[in-house]
Amino acid sequence: MQLCTFYDHVKDISRQERVSMTEALRRVRALGVTQVEVSQNNLLGREDELGHELSYTDLGISTIPSYFDFGRDQDVEKQALPTLEAAQFLGVKKLLVIPGFYGQEDPEEDRLRQRESMAQCVSRLARLAQGCGVSLVMEAYDNLLSPIVSAEGVGYFLEECPALSCCFDTGNFRFAGEDEFEAYEKLRGRIAHVHLKDRALTPEWGSHAVATTEGQVLYPCPVGTGEIKIAPLIKRLKEDGYQGAYTIEHYGVENMWAALQESVKRLREMDM
Repeated sequence: MQLCTFYDHVKDISRQERVSMTEALRRVRALGVTQVEVSQNNLLGREDELGHELSYTDLGISTIPSYFDFGRDQDVEKQALPTLEAAQFLGVKKLLVIPGFYGQEDPEEDRLRQRESMAQCVSRLARLAQGCGVSLVMEAYDNLLSPIVSAEGVGYFLEECPALSCCFDTGNFRFAGEDEFEAYEKLRGRIAHVHLKDRALTPEWGSHAVATTEGQVLYPCPVGTGEIKIAPLIKRLKEDGYQGAYTIEHYGVENMWAALQESVKRLREMDM
């Protein structure tokens, strides 16, 4: 099992454990994590520094989570070229695309127009990315102002953009009141990346709560300790031939190093 985690999580480890970023990266690598996901805000403007930092600790970059505003701004090149050039420079082969968000007061008619614009821009982005040797993935995003808050929302973009693939985030479907296995069946044919996110009913690992559309309150926790059916999902992914990376995600936990160790331990047990 190829394990990844977020560069943001490593920053949390550095801050919480009061160690340097180099030491935090070394600890993460020693756990068996081989790559990190680095978002635009951690990447742009410090490509050289980041490249040396990761090379020194024998870590690669699996994906760049990338935020755009394609619903209101259709200038794909202006928004995307700096990120694509950084990806090409660092040898990153995958962008995770967040195409934009609706305004709180936007009427339904405007939202439909924005979603169509976003899909057109993602298709143009895919052609641009292909020239840089980069592919695109998209996840269900747990925000009610996102057009990709549900499996259906992601499915719309997958249908409109054949070059786009799915990043299956195990923990985000509950936010929209969906079962993760039902979502998996809808998206299974297009999955090219996986985020392993669990959700707990109690704040044992962190008090940062998310309320689902059905009113259930969920808290962050290590992978394999919460309510999401992680082990059966991994089993299904393997049965269906998935051989890609698994990114451990638990934004909001209060002891990131302990949570990451627990996640890796449980995933190793599942992978036996």
